[in-house]
Amino acid sequence: MKKQIVTIQVELDIPDTWDLVEHPDQVQAIKMDDGQYMHMSFLPMMTRDFNEDAEWSSECSDEFTESVLDMVADEEVYMKLETH
Repeated sequence: MKKQIVTIQVELDIPDTWDLVEHPDQVQAIKMDDGQYMHMSFLPMMTRDFNEDAEWSSECSDEFTESVLDMVADEEVYMKLETH
């Protein structure tokens, strides 16, 4: 079996009222205004079109999503807030 390493960095401009918190599940999360918590992670995106401007979608079967998640050997998510 091969090992694939994926590094993703996302920079978001978020409302000043959102805050970064340590969730009791021991993950960093963004506390949003409506009382929800958002944890950032990867989401598999799919297409059958191998052309420029292909339509990509996160829609796939639950079984496929579970099989991809089962392939994850390790995941590291680090978030920080920068105020300007």
